[in-house]
Amino acid sequence: MPRSHDRSETVIGTGAGADASRPSGAIRRRTLRIAAAGLTAVAALTLTACGGQDNPLQTGAAKPFNPAPEAVKAPAAQGDGGPQGGARPDGGRAEQASAGHRGSGTGAGASGTGAGMRNAGRSSGAGTDARHTACDAAKMRIVAQQLKRPVNHLLLKATNTSGATCDLHLAPYLRFDDAQSPLAELPDSRPQAVVTLAPGESGYAGVLTSSADGSGRNGRTMTSLSVSLPGRDGKGSIGGSKAVALPGGSVFVDDSAWVTYWQADPSTATTW
Repeated sequence: MPRSHDRSETVIGTGAGADASRPSGAIRRRTLRIAAAGLTAVAALTLTACGGQDNPLQTGAAKPFNPAPEAVKAPAAQGDGGPQGGARPDGGRAEQASAGHRGSGTGAGASGTGAGMRNAGRSSGAGTDARHTACDAAKMRIVAQQLKRPVNHLLLKATNTSGATCDLHLAPYLRFDDAQSPLAELPDSRPQAVVTLAPGESGYAGVLTSSADGSGRNGRTMTSLSVSLPGRDGKGSIGGSKAVALPGGSVFVDDSAWVTYWQADPSTATTW
């Protein structure tokens, strides 16, 4: 019985005190709001520090953030193999020297010399910048050949026997027997560039001796031929005239005869 009495006093004594120290409902709600606000602020600060969930690195759409490793950046900082268009310590001298070496080749290269360049000049009509002396008839070997096709045609071949390069200008001056004037030249055969002959090289000219259909007049058999080479201006001749043997000893010539300009190859000389 004494223990029951003590317990009853304890329960009765603590009832009013518990009600006084326990927080009311309003206080509990205010405390919860304050806690929620604090959590919201912490979350906002966290999102701000990270840059947001959609773009955590705060990078622009047109410029992705791809930091290069320090090992890659180091050579550029030293100026060795820097980005294109950047300053170079040698001022680009190495690249210029390389380009100059490539452009100074000889022979078959882009700036080659010799017969290859001369032939390119003939085919393109550009010619070469260097001018040579006119070919001298006394230093040329000139022969006349009879052609089967086209009919009534001769082919003149002039070979440079000198030790220097020379130019064959215009058309050769041809005289059969005792003709007072040279044979007429064919205007349509004028080449785009002068024919240049290195030692041992040859130029060609085609000669129509008489019309194939017999329409030419004043025809007669000729037994001799002399050839002269004009100078650059077409006035006079260089080295005098050279006697050239006719194939078979003679050829029939009428007033329709003509001679082409000098050509670089025989096929071109015989196309008219």
